[in-house]
Amino acid sequence: MSRLVCADFDEFEEALYGVQGRYVLRSRQQRDWRLRVVELNGVALMFGREGAGTVYSGVGLPGFFNIFLPLNRHECTVVNGHPFDRRLLAWMVPDAMFHIDASQPATWMTVAMSCELVLRWAKVHEDEFDPSILSRNLVNVAQRDIAPLIWLARRLFRIDQQAPEDLHNPAAEHAARTELMDRVFRTLLPLATPGRTPRARLDHQQILRKALELLASIKEAPVHMEDLCVAAGASERTLRNVFNRYLGMSPHRYLMMHRLHAIRGAILQARPGDTITDICAQYGVWDFGRFAGHYRTYFGELPSQSLHGRLRTAGALSLHSIIR
Repeated sequence: MSRLVCADFDEFEEALYGVQGRYVLRSRQQRDWRLRVVELNGVALMFGREGAGTVYSGVGLPGFFNIFLPLNRHECTVVNGHPFDRRLLAWMVPDAMFHIDASQPATWMTVAMSCELVLRWAKVHEDEFDPSILSRNLVNVAQRDIAPLIWLARRLFRIDQQAPEDLHNPAAEHAARTELMDRVFRTLLPLATPGRTPRARLDHQQILRKALELLASIKEAPVHMEDLCVAAGASERTLRNVFNRYLGMSPHRYLMMHRLHAIRGAILQARPGDTITDICAQYGVWDFGRFAGHYRTYFGELPSQSLHGRLRTAGALSLHSIIR
């Protein structure tokens, strides 16, 4: 994680991720300027604390889409002429000018996402996604409660500060990036309105078979929604309908359970020297505390207890073979 504490706004201004612009102070400086950034290989999460009331005029950099939301003093913030409240967010597209007027020192959060990743997400969700948002700045009412997005962002900052090696393992980083982008789009961006032309009806049983075959074929690596959609040749909405109809749960929940079982299987095959961290890293786990809670809920013990039991059993079998 990048942490920056600035005496004035110039250094703060230069460190902003995904945008380029200029601050004009509209009040005297009241505190220092602080910036925290977590980079997830194509997605950057940023918390900023400004030291004065400001007007910021900027433009989205060519390679990035951005979302912006204040974390306090919402009533003092105006984005592109729209007064803010706790239900609103701003969406900025590449190469488009925007203006943020904060009459009081504000704290805010942004997520900058590479164009490549955004377009990939849109393709997987093509029968839900409104492509018009890719070409214009917006200030919209959030589609869902914003609080879970902020909670996820704080979890990412906490893990990045306390155990960065867990978060920035490639598989874990991919999983965290995917979770963050899903939360951004599901919570904050407008999806297509009813009445869009539906895709041709697909064979639901064939879709389910292809998705489950992919899960069965991958033993020691994380599987994500995008992987299932590509394997099944279907959008995420179609997969949700199929999984809920035939398996009684969403594909996200099924993937979570599949991962739990896969990790438990790997733990029960562990060798001396293997650690829970090493095993879980293969499957994209980035928040070990949350994962351990899910694991105990399903299996009645912590992952570490499963591992200790496995190693005790392996040691007893090894000793027995020596005695014989």
